[in-house]
Amino acid sequence: MKKKSFFQIAVILMASFASWIYCIAVVVLGLIYQAYPGQEHIAVLISTLPTLVMMLSAFASSVLLRFCNRKYVVIISMLISIGAGLLILFLELPLAGVILCSALLGVPGGTIASANPTVLAEIAPPRLRDKVLGWHNSMMMLGMAIFTLLGGVFAKTGRFQDGYKTVLVLLPILILVLLFYLNADISAATPTAEPERFPRVAVGLLLVYGIGSIFWNAWYMNYSDYIVNEAQLGTSAMAGMIGSLCSVAGTVSGLVVAFWIRATKKFSISLAFILGGAAMLLPQLTQSAIGCYAGGILCQFFNLIIGSGLTTYLGLVTTGKNAATALSLLAGFEGSGVFLCGYIVPLVGNLFGGGAGTNILVSGIIMMGIGILTYFVIKPAHEAAYGNLKAGSRH
Repeated sequence: MKKKSFFQIAVILMASFASWIYCIAVVVLGLIYQAYPGQEHIAVLISTLPTLVMMLSAFASSVLLRFCNRKYVVIISMLISIGAGLLILFLELPLAGVILCSALLGVPGGTIASANPTVLAEIAPPRLRDKVLGWHNSMMMLGMAIFTLLGGVFAKTGRFQDGYKTVLVLLPILILVLLFYLNADISAATPTAEPERFPRVAVGLLLVYGIGSIFWNAWYMNYSDYIVNEAQLGTSAMAGMIGSLCSVAGTVSGLVVAFWIRATKKFSISLAFILGGAAMLLPQLTQSAIGCYAGGILCQFFNLIIGSGLTTYLGLVTTGKNAATALSLLAGFEGSGVFLCGYIVPLVGNLFGGGAGTNILVSGIIMMGIGILTYFVIKPAHEAAYGNLKAGSRH
């Protein structure tokens, strides 16, 4: 790989690192409740609206990226998030202002997460293409872990606004993006006489992601309640430790997903669904702290194998504007999965007695079922993706 290409890939991955800056709100939510007593039912929007904005901006990107320069989309997204965070940090905003600015922090999670994989798929050498697409997901997960940590450290002052000092980390990344991010729009990168048809295998991959994300998010939506309140296996400190370890596991999975796909081939995503679902059974089956640690870490590892793997497949089977559409929809489904999980999983769990533990258990079983059916989607997708990769490596 040429040094210039390598450096461009590194800059794009740094932008991926900045995608999930919205997670600051989750860390400082308790302090926000204290700052606005009696308004908790409204203040909770500070942690929920960013995921909704992320979903909407990702779906909007499916159209936006077909016509706009991707570098400018990334830059504007980062400017919006930095500006919103600094407003919270330096101004004594009313609750409505904090909610609005916090929501705007969700914009990069939709736009950058949609734009970057399309650029990476274009500039990475064929032999590294599947690896760098996995690294994109890994960097987003690493960013979430670091932003969460920094938000908590800065907010130790007892002032929730100080947690938003974390957005200052984005300033050097923004400078790198301004100077070195690949400056090209999709139409310039893929001039064609006729519009390409959207690949059928990509539709199947998006359906798998859209349905699967509802249930693999059940762990994150329920584990703290299960550990602290329902099973009373530990405190919020234990839940926080498990959450941090899950973030590390997710980061590792993005780094190794290409090796996982090459080793397991057409069974790659099916196995990840089955093993991730089985891991979600461990807390209920063991009723122990070690079961929660093992279940959470393994669940998150395989969940991110699924997410990173589907991103990789989509990046390999689509090109140009189709890639922008597919990867934008995928990022949107990530947000909609979190949103719908909060409604669908408890509804299904209530059929079997309800509760956080049951929600996790039932979702794990459903994931295993999805894994079996997914084989029929991944088999042709794998043949198309790695057939394209081999063809590209010969040129």
